[in-house]
Amino acid sequence: MIVPALIGSLPRPIGLAKKLEQYYIGRLDEKKLEEAYREYTKRAFEKLRDVKIKIITDGLYRWDDIFNPFIRFIEGVEVNGLFKFYENNFFYRSPVVKGELSLKENPIPEWISIAQEIKEEVYPEAKLKAVLPGPVTLAYHSINEYYKTLTELAEAYAWVIGELIKELDVKIVELQEPSLATEISEATRNIEENVDKEVAKNIIEDLGKKKKLWVVTYFGTPQVLPEGVILNVDLIDGSVPEKYNGEIGLGIVDARTTKMERADRLRDKIRKHLAKFETIYVTPNTLLDFLPESVAWKKLRLLGKLGGE
Repeated sequence: MIVPALIGSLPRPIGLAKKLEQYYIGRLDEKKLEEAYREYTKRAFEKLRDVKIKIITDGLYRWDDIFNPFIRFIEGVEVNGLFKFYENNFFYRSPVVKGELSLKENPIPEWISIAQEIKEEVYPEAKLKAVLPGPVTLAYHSINEYYKTLTELAEAYAWVIGELIKELDVKIVELQEPSLATEISEATRNIEENVDKEVAKNIIEDLGKKKKLWVVTYFGTPQVLPEGVILNVDLIDGSVPEKYNGEIGLGIVDARTTKMERADRLRDKIRKHLAKFETIYVTPNTLLDFLPESVAWKKLRLLGKLGGE
């Protein structure tokens, strides 16, 4: 069975971006901004219903990148500097780790509950995932000024994420973990230290005991294969590891180019894996933020046509 699914974020609509600009300069109050977030989330869910995407996220309209604002809700972290997100014209604010990590009170569980309410109103048959940065990717993209090793930092992030996961009103939590698939030199501003692969595997599997995890990798072939999760693999810049036998998501639509794929060629690509995997989730290969909004929706519509085959 083929199930179309969204991973990560949607491009922020121009109308919502204008509302945020008004808010930042003091021309829109917080109540009106919240109304805008809800309205654009509702529109996104209606569109996802129309293009037949069965497993969805809230589009991360409240997020600036995959790390922010989550890292602002962690004690022991400061936010500083803009860095390029891998080899893309896309930037993120870096976590600077100054002390022991712990979770602050934060609005993310409420945001997810709001999204669930909207989904139940406009697209009740869909499954909603919460999206969080994964502990390994967080460690590699942090400036570590406190923990002895990057592995210890990844473990600390995993503990914080585990505390938050327990509060989320969803059955599936998506972890953005591109660092499980990319080379260190490409991923982390030439940091030479590695997170121990066995530890990386163990901390993700431990998180998976709290909620069902959908682990999204991209920009390469996964080098860490946690068990008991749905592993999303980028088929544009990577491949499915031969020894992987768990649940699988295939990133078959290229989210870094406006060129449209052909449905028949996508079906051929999927067909190679149907003998091994009973259910295949088909997704973009990475975040849709890299595309214009109109193109992103065309790509999602194409994925929706593959469902049920």
